[in-house]
Amino acid sequence: MIYSAKELFKNGETQYSIRNKISKGDLFCLEHGLYSSDPEPFIDEEYICKKYPQTILTGLSAFYIYGLTDIIPNKFHLVSEQHSFPIRRNDVVQSYQDSSFFSVGKKKMRYGNSYIAIYDLERMLIELIRLREKYPPELYYEVINSFRKIKDKLDFYKINKYLEKFKNGESLQKKIKEAI
Repeated sequence: MIYSAKELFKNGETQYSIRNKISKGDLFCLEHGLYSSDPEPFIDEEYICKKYPQTILTGLSAFYIYGLTDIIPNKFHLVSEQHSFPIRRNDVVQSYQDSSFFSVGKKKMRYGNSYIAIYDLERMLIELIRLREKYPPELYYEVINSFRKIKDKLDFYKINKYLEKFKNGESLQKKIKEAI
C-alpha cells in the first residue's frame, strides 16, 4: 500500500516512528513524502494520484477505470490547473484547465486500497464531447456507445449545471443531446 507523509501523520505516526519503520524494513521511502509497505510498488493510478495530489484523472485513464472502454491506457492521463508545474514523466500525459472549471465534477473514488481523484461520469461525458477531435474515432465511438448504454444512470441536471461553467455550454449541450 502507498502512503503520503500527510496520511501517515494523520494516522498518528511521527517523523521518528516513520524513520524507525524504514530502518526495520516495515516501510519503504519511495521519494520525499511518499512511502510504501512494498519495497518496489507497482506504479498504477493509486501511486500517481498520491504522488500528484493536485491533479485529476481524466481522458483515457478515466474512461478505462469507469469501464467505458476496454483499451488499457499505456500512460496516465492527468489534468492540472492552468499555470501548474509540468509533470516530467514519460508515463504521464498532462493537460491544463482553467481554474474556473477545473474542479467541476471532481470526486474521490475508492480504487484499490486508496482513493483517487477522478472526474465523475457526467463530467467525463462533457470531456468526451468537448475534446472529441483529440480521441481516435474508434475510441470515441466505443466510449459514446458505452455512455448510451448507461444513460439512465447519468444525472442530466448535473450535466446542465456543469455546462453553465463552460463558455460554449449551450453548443456542448446540443452535441450531448445529439450523441446520447
